[in-house]
Amino acid sequence: RGARLAALCRACHTLGAGEPAMLGPNLHGVFGRRAGTRENFDYSAALRNAEFTWTPRALDAWLAEPARFLPGNRMSFMGVNEPDDRANLIAYLLEATSDEDAGP
Repeated sequence: RGARLAALCRACHTLGAGEPAMLGPNLHGVFGRRAGTRENFDYSAALRNAEFTWTPRALDAWLAEPARFLPGNRMSFMGVNEPDDRANLIAYLLEATSDEDAGP
């Protein structure tokens, strides 16, 4: 389910290592990174000045209502209403944006 929901993210973001930014920054390695710090991306002032680190909990709050979570950000996304959908999406993103080898 999370992989299907990630299509919402992939409309504006890439997920893989080394992939270029699109309308939004590449999300590879996002977990554990301070918000607004990905190199080679022009963040809004709200994100450049944000003082939080991307964790599953922070991403859940962001995905629920991005404009309310961080007023002034430029992400034109209404959010993911259902908590179960957000949980599945975040679980997928934890794996898809990680450097860890998921192979055998």
